[in-house]
Formats: sequence, C-alpha cells, structure tokens
Amino acid sequence: MASFDLTLSPSQIEFVAKPGATITQAYDVINNSENPLLLNTEVLPWHPIGNEGNVSYQNIISSPNILFSLNNSDIKLGQVFTLAPGQKQQLVLKIETSSQASLDDFYYTFFITQQGQTLDSNKSNNTQTIGKIGSHLLLTVSNSEDVSNKAQITKFTVSPKLKDIFLTPLTFNAEVKNNSNNFFKTKGTITINKNNVKVKELELSDNNVLTHSSRLISCKDQTDCTFDPPFWPGSYTATLTLDPSLSAPSATISFFVFPFSLTAILIVILTIFFILFRIKKRFFPHS
Repeated sequence: MASFDLTLSPSQIEFVAKPGATITQAYDVINNSENPLLLNTEVLPWHPIGNEGNVSYQNIISSPNILFSLNNSDIKLGQVFTLAPGQKQQLVLKIETSSQASLDDFYYTFFITQQGQTLDSNKSNNTQTIGKIGSHLLLTVSNSEDVSNKAQITKFTVSPKLKDIFLTPLTFNAEVKNNSNNFFKTKGTITINKNNVKVKELELSDNNVLTHSSRLISCKDQTDCTFDPPFWPGSYTATLTLDPSLSAPSATISFFVFPFSLTAILIVILTIFFILFRIKKRFFPHS
C-alpha cells in the first residue's frame, strides 16, 4: 500500500467577495512518494470550536449559496485521478457566490484525499481512504472590501503576579472575542512599563479570530507571550493594545518584581556567618 506523502499549497486562503461574484484559486498538489497515487477532491464546511484555533466538521450544512467546482478540463470535483511519483498537478478551485448569499463569513476546507484499492469479503475492488490533506478557505461575503470589525479583550493576565528578579520568565495570557460578523486577525502589542518607561514590547501573532468566537493570543517568534529575566525590582504595568481598526479598548494589568532570590541568598550567607561565629565563640572563647 502506498504511503501518504502529499504536499498541498497554499495551506490557507482568505477572500472578500460580493454576492454574485465568482473567484478562482489555483492549488499545487505534489506526490512526494515513489508510487503513483489515487487521489480525490472535496470541499467541506466547518466551524470554530474552543479558543485555540480548532475546527469541527460535524453536523455542518454547506450553504446552498456558495458553490464549488474545479476549472480543470480533465478533472472534476469529487472525481478520482492519478498522480505519478514526483508529479505536480495544479487544481483550480472555482467559488461562486449567489446573489442571494448573506453578508457573512463562510468557512470551508479544500481536501485532497489519497485512496487505496482493497478487497472486500465478496472479492470486489473497493477504495479506502489512506489520508487527506486540506487547505482552509475563509470567505467573507460583503458589498465592500472595507469590512468593519469589533473585538473585545475578555481576559488578560500575567503569571506569576509576584515575580522574582531571576528564575522563571513572565508569561502573559489573553483572550480576544470577535463580536462582529467577519473574521479578523489579532494584530497588536503588549507593552511593559516600569515607572511609566517602556522596558519591553511584544508583538502579537496574526491569529484569525472567527466570527462570534474567541481566540487565545500568541506572540511572534515565540509560542507563548513571555518576558525573560533578569528584571529590576519594583512595580510594573503591561498593556494589551489591539489594532485601532478592531475598535477594542486596551487592557492593563499590574504586577510586582521582588528580589526574592537575592534576599534568600543574603539570609543563607548571614545564617552561615552566624553559625560560624557561634562555633568560633564556643570552641575559641578567648580568641
């Protein structure tokens, strides 16, 4: 049985289209294996679940006002085709929005499914799915390319709130909610100040927050939003600010940095000194 070794690009596309518009998107499918592969195509709707960017395809009904087909002359959507070892095939997905399409977001995945031949109990040839690879499609139907969004910062915290000048880093956690009918990206910054002087700025990653859902933030060049030690002791503030186009008030939190480790080291040194002094006094009373 041929192993699953496919490449599909691009991995995600985002469109704004008017009702009644037709758009196309070209995809490249590459067979990276050493065997010919039996492939098929399909487009499935999904909706977001949770706040970590996960999706679900369960019990989602596709809109009758969004139609999909392939513009290829020799391959139709849902039709099995063969891809030779190392071969690249371009598939052109055609997306048609009905004039009756609602002004809203529609989320789909364009899947390439690898199939294999099997034998059932009656010895007749059947196909089974070996694996699939998909590219997300985020479609906004709007009469204007300038889509208005409204975001809300529903959570902004730092851990730990009482921080040592050394040891573990500060970790910032935040959740952004989408109160509009169209998705947006979490563009923004976390600015850290001490005595009203900026000491660090973290830039948020451009995560998509889908319509009427929430998303945890992340920061560029790191998985979490962290600020590494050492720190000067004292009082700090951190302010989360989103892009002005998202119409979201900023959120500010306070935290404190204490010299816990230095104090502990000093206590240990003083304790050792005191013990040595007591020993000296006991065994060498006249020295």
